Parts: sequence; structure tokens; C-alpha cells
Amino acid sequence: MDMPKIVAKMRFVYHSNMLDVVNVLNQLHIISDDKAEMKNKIHCMTIFTDILPRLGYDVEGLLKEEES
Repeated sequence: MDMPKIVAKMRFVYHSNMLDVVNVLNQLHIISDDKAEMKNKIHCMTIFTDILPRLGYDVEGLLKEEES
């Protein structure tokens, strides 16, 4: 496996884990709902717009399937 894909997988794991961390912080009332939503939006958009295309996934195709 080439180096860019290895780094993309590491970034995917990081951002996926951060989604869980933010949710736990929100459940413990350490951060507010609005702040948690904004942080999770950033992590989610990074996954969908940057990481998944680098790993070879057709994100636009996945989103079109979800709409139908």
C-alpha cells in the first residue's frame, strides 16, 4: 500500500474517533449541543470531502444512492 493511502487511513481513524470523543463530551455536559454539532460537522465533512475520495470511494455516487 502506498504512503498516501496509509496516511488517509490514519486520518480516517482519527476523525472517526473524534466523532465519538465529541459525543462523549456532549453527553457528559462538558461541551454544549451546538458546539458538539459544529465540531462533528467539521470531522464528518473532512471524512466525506477529503479522506474518502483519497481512498478511492465514489462519494458523489454514494450520496446519489442515498437520495433515491
